[in-house]
Amino acid sequence: QCGMSPTGLSSHSESVEKSGWMSKWTNYIKGYRQRWFVLDKRAMNLRKRLRGAKKSLGCVWRPSNRSEKLSHIQFEESQSEVGEACRGGSINLHEARVLSDKVTSNIVIAHSTQTFHLKAQNDLDREAWLKALEYARHRANREADSDNDEDETHGASRGAITVEGAKRALDAKMNQLHTSQTMLAKLGKEFEHVMTNGEAIDRKVIGERIHMFIVASATVVQAADEIASLSEKEIKKLEKALSSENSQRIQLQEQLETLAKQHSSLERAAAREGGSGGGGGAILHDGVVRRGWRSIVASYSYTSDEEEFHDAEEDIYDERKGTSSIHSGEDQELFSAEIVVPERGTVMVSPRIEMVSGRSRRVSIPDRPDHPLNLWSIMKNCIGKELSKIPMPVNFSEPLSVLQRITEDLEYAHMLLNEAARKSDALEQMCWVAAYAVSSYSTTGNRTTKPFNPLLGETYECDRMEDLGWRSISEQVSHHPPAAAHHAEGRGWNMFQDFTMTSRFRGKYLSVIPIGHTHVTFSASGNHYTYKKITTTVHNIIVGKLWIDNHGDMEITNHTTGDKCTLKFAQYSYFGRDIPRKVSGFVKDSSGNVKYVMQGTWDDHMDMLKVMKATGKGDKTKVETESPIRLWTVNGPYDGNDRMHHFTRLAIELNEEETGVAPTDSRLRPDQRLMENGIWDEANEKKQELEEKQRAKRKRREAEVEEAIQRGEHIEEIEPIWFEKTQDEKTGSLIHVFKGEYWKAKESNDWSKSPNIF
Repeated sequence: QCGMSPTGLSSHSESVEKSGWMSKWTNYIKGYRQRWFVLDKRAMNLRKRLRGAKKSLGCVWRPSNRSEKLSHIQFEESQSEVGEACRGGSINLHEARVLSDKVTSNIVIAHSTQTFHLKAQNDLDREAWLKALEYARHRANREADSDNDEDETHGASRGAITVEGAKRALDAKMNQLHTSQTMLAKLGKEFEHVMTNGEAIDRKVIGERIHMFIVASATVVQAADEIASLSEKEIKKLEKALSSENSQRIQLQEQLETLAKQHSSLERAAAREGGSGGGGGAILHDGVVRRGWRSIVASYSYTSDEEEFHDAEEDIYDERKGTSSIHSGEDQELFSAEIVVPERGTVMVSPRIEMVSGRSRRVSIPDRPDHPLNLWSIMKNCIGKELSKIPMPVNFSEPLSVLQRITEDLEYAHMLLNEAARKSDALEQMCWVAAYAVSSYSTTGNRTTKPFNPLLGETYECDRMEDLGWRSISEQVSHHPPAAAHHAEGRGWNMFQDFTMTSRFRGKYLSVIPIGHTHVTFSASGNHYTYKKITTTVHNIIVGKLWIDNHGDMEITNHTTGDKCTLKFAQYSYFGRDIPRKVSGFVKDSSGNVKYVMQGTWDDHMDMLKVMKATGKGDKTKVETESPIRLWTVNGPYDGNDRMHHFTRLAIELNEEETGVAPTDSRLRPDQRLMENGIWDEANEKKQELEEKQRAKRKRREAEVEEAIQRGEHIEEIEPIWFEKTQDEKTGSLIHVFKGEYWKAKESNDWSKSPNIF
């Protein structure tokens, strides 16, 4: 039980940092409602007290799991004796962003799972809460960094580090015990001398010797107790490390066995089907020949129970939403509806592209070397961890940073967004925006390597205004959690997004779940569109050829008109009826009427079909459309791209050296440049050097923050250079808005604001 004083501060200062009342936004009907908050060193607990509860009374609470170590906001479904109701939910402060509004006294705590909108009672209370939240977030980041530093230690597993730490701690305690023993032996001899010559020595001296002997004896006993306690503690750490290591090995072993059985069963099924000569086959993207899917399914009835499996791919859980679908019941009916299309062929549309040739750019990069790598040494400590926190050598990378990778979203912007800007009809414009959203995945099909994680403050500019009609700037704006801000402007349109992701390595596959919204605005119509990106999964991490699937549901909203588009990226299944990489969707007006059908694949094309009539309900829903109009077709493969990391023409040009860019630009990153040139050993050394430099800078910052905490001073967060953090009115989330100063700095060649990160 945590006792609360009338001031709202806990009497247990070691566990509770601050507590008190704040108003929390609930919904548009109820508005703000008062909630009781308790912030301790590991958690900020939010509670709603029942009527009649006295503010001076305490509340029953449970701190978060000590092994988790990260501060987070936590709800509990319980009720204390004093009439205090606790509500469920939590926000991890380590992965959260805190924003304050000095005008309204509001505090926003945003996380990938949810966002809290809080209102302090006054300016003083707001400042007190902000300071307490900053301290808690600083501690969470410091502990997370400590864990990351341990994970990034090269050449040693977590178990070895734990053993070494235990050995050092026990050695120190044993030295203390030996010292105490030596002192006790010396005092014992002196005490024996005193007792032998008691008549010749003053009683006061005898008393002092007795007291010193007692103290020394107590010191020995205390040192022995500490050794016993420390031994028990370190043994538990060792047991935990060994258990974790063993469970990871067992997990990988089971996955390897499962994959081997699946591979064997597929080979037998394919052999039987091939032997029957049952018709032609279709080559799938993973190289497997699919003939009659019904006959292959039937062939599995002959496998043994031990080797039976039902599908080559499991259903990937969407960690961002906690569900695999966002469709309503009506949407589900639409996705299973019969689409009636006239027999006329697809109408091809060629968007008007107004551009000039621009300057000459490079047409190739050095071929990717084939260097062997001990995969197990890297992967055994990666299961269940965030992708951004896994220390990877450049052997797994491609010579582009995450900032350059998100710039590739604009590959078809000069066709799709330029054309969308010309449309006066909002529903038709929505279709072009949807085609643009799908086109950003066209480059992922064969790109199984990992881009470089940007350093804090790293930037990337791409000015293609003269030939493609757009320019963009991106910046790594946050280290905890890793986040990049991106802004692009074209002819009559703007695009901006915050790119944050959560990722998990599960052994068989690795999933990347983007967090944050992409915004597209048009100056002529005033339309403002937003959408969230879908999940990308890399399969066959351990055994087989790597391949990528993009899957999930995307909802595009026009906040100006209320129109919506729902796109479904079908998850690949070996026995599914759908074509691989299929994308289908519907565009509805603000009244919910279906106006357009969207269909295609994310790696090839997207078509728009105008709806003429929709009839029926449920399984009998029937949608009649006009002939398809092709909005987007992927560019053909670039010559030799299979040797050049499967890059497109734009990707090859992204890392081309260019004068006049900021000193923080990704093109100037030395480890990435060495990797592109095939000098991988030096690239790995330089990568480690840059990471060590960043860690040292981070630790200096932590020391400064710790000193500020001790002095009770306010902590200023590290602010982005070219972007400003604010709350988005459309989505309610925290975003970084471009301040517009970068291009002015480039024009005047003034990079005084840029830090030295390389």
